[in-house]
Order: sequence, then C-alpha cells, then structure tokens
Amino acid sequence: MIALNAFQVSATKCEINPDLSVTPNIISFQTVFPGEVHFKPLDVDLSSSFIENPIYDDVEYRIVQKPKPKKDTAWDRAYCAAHPTDYNKCYRSLCPYLSKEVDGTPANDTGVPAYHNPNASSSIALGRLAKSEEDTEDRWTIDLHAPCFKGECDQTNSVAEEYQLNPAWRGETFGCDLVVEVLSVSYSKAVTRTQGFWQTHTAFTSNIFSTKLGGTMNVGTSTHVRAVTNIQSSGQSRLFGAFYSSIPKKTNNVNRTPLDKARVQLLQQLVAAKLNCAAFDCSSANQALINQADAAFAGNSTIAINNLIPLLTTFNQSGDVIPIPPALGNPGSATPSTSQSWANKVFWDNP
Repeated sequence: MIALNAFQVSATKCEINPDLSVTPNIISFQTVFPGEVHFKPLDVDLSSSFIENPIYDDVEYRIVQKPKPKKDTAWDRAYCAAHPTDYNKCYRSLCPYLSKEVDGTPANDTGVPAYHNPNASSSIALGRLAKSEEDTEDRWTIDLHAPCFKGECDQTNSVAEEYQLNPAWRGETFGCDLVVEVLSVSYSKAVTRTQGFWQTHTAFTSNIFSTKLGGTMNVGTSTHVRAVTNIQSSGQSRLFGAFYSSIPKKTNNVNRTPLDKARVQLLQQLVAAKLNCAAFDCSSANQALINQADAAFAGNSTIAINNLIPLLTTFNQSGDVIPIPPALGNPGSATPSTSQSWANKVFWDNP
C-alpha cells in the first residue's frame, strides 16, 4: 500500500547468534507518514543453552545496521553491503532514522539516537548480558523517526538538512537490516588444563614455560627448593621429568620413601597448576593454594602433602572444557614420545 506523502518501511531483519535469543526476528513499521515516531520492541536474551551451560557467564554484543537487499539471500546481502546505492537491488536506507533505546536496567548498554551516520562507529549500539549479575535480558526499543521531504518539514527545522529526503522518493520503500553480533563470551571459571595435557603437549608447554615463566620455575620454598628448567634435548628437561618420573620408585628401581612418594605426586599437580596460572591467570585463592603446596613440598609432613594433592587436581581440572584463548596459539596435537624423550627423571630421584 502506498499512501500520499507516506513511506513504505520494509521489514527489518534481526540476525541471531546461538548464544543469544533475539525477538522478534522481523520488525515492520508498514506505511508511515513524515514526522511520525513509531516504537517497536527488540528483546535480546541469553539463549537457554547459554544459561544452562555452567561454564558460560556473560556475553558482550552489538547491534549494527546494514543495507537491506530486496532479495534476502547471502549474495544479495553481500552485494548491497558493497553497493548500497544500487536501488534496483537494495532498498533506500532507513538506518539513519532508527534509534536504539536501552532499558537502563542495569546501566550497562549504550544506545544510539535517531538521525545518525549509520557507517560511524558511534552508531553501533552496545549491550552486555551476564548470569553472574542476574542480567539475562535486554529490552531495547527501536524508534523510527520518519523523515520529512525537503520543503515540507516543520517550521522548527528540527530535522537537519542532510536527513531531509528528495521529494522524488515519495512512496518508495525504505529498509534496514539490524544485525546482533556477539563480540565476546566470558566464562564462569578460568581456563585450565590437566597434568596430562601439559605433559603431552610438548611444544605448547615449552612455549608457555619460556614466554610466561622465563624458562624457570621453583618448586618448594627456601628451606627445600627444586629449580625446574626445560633443556630441550634427550634426558635433560626437568620440566617433563617432573611429569614422567615414577611416583613409587627412583630411576634405579629403588623404592622411594613415603615422603618422597608424596612429594613426586604433589610435584606433578603443582607444576601443572603453575603452568595454568602462568598461561591463563588464576584467582588469589588458587594462587594461595599453590603457595600452600610449595610450603608443603618443602616440609616433612606426608599428611599435609597428601591433603593438597586432590585440591590441586581439582583446580587443574576445573576449566579443562573452556577453550584456550586464541592469542596463545593452537596447542596442536599431543606428542608424548617427545616429552618422554626429553624428560630428566634422574634429577627427580631426590625431589
């Protein structure tokens, strides 16, 4: 339907990310008249799968505007993004006239007023949802401020000239695609990897040990300390020797004392924990746990050592399902034979 002095406003399509639930998928203002203001809701919620997954906590997202193609295909969307003024294939842009108003509860979103340059970074609405903050839904309001035609705007000149339309466009259809894009996902727990991961991913472990720990690590305290190094040649790596040394026996097949058995078992989880904190950071509570383990390693109480082994094991396993940050690189495939060949087990005959 085309009304005199009116616009037809095509449906505004909202694309959805699996981490979020966006409704409605279509926002349509139908036929509107110049100077009118129309309001439509846009709800952005954490998806049910995101809420139910205990490892996830929060999502930061943005609402961007893109030229709307007359045919809703991937090819046409890409074409209109590159050729927005080809009005045979793309609608004239409604984007400058759409505001994105925040719900204000809590005040962690950034809206965009109407009459803006849709290509400017300041025209991108920003939102955040977090389970830990009990903020799982955002209630946006999309306002359409229907523009006027040049020569027919109100006497207050409230609409800047660059947003006044050519009267020759009267009766045409205008459109804009809103796209909800996830910027980042945070987790409820820190990333960690198990002892088994660190001992078998030779190159990744060596890189973390070198770049994050400076190529050395002390285990224990001043009263009883062992310096861990990683000389990357046959039988020279104390780092991989810590992981591959036998708990019950020395390299000469002599049984270890009960204290040394406990120390080696603690050693393996303690080295893994220190690598986890170096690679992914860790909380003050987990750092305190590591400090306790260092003190126990240096002490003479098998009970104290044995009490800490399961706590370190739990920490090392706690974030094993969370992806490794891309900035640290791909850990690659496990190479246990390389790790074992480098392992200096003799050094740990006296842990």
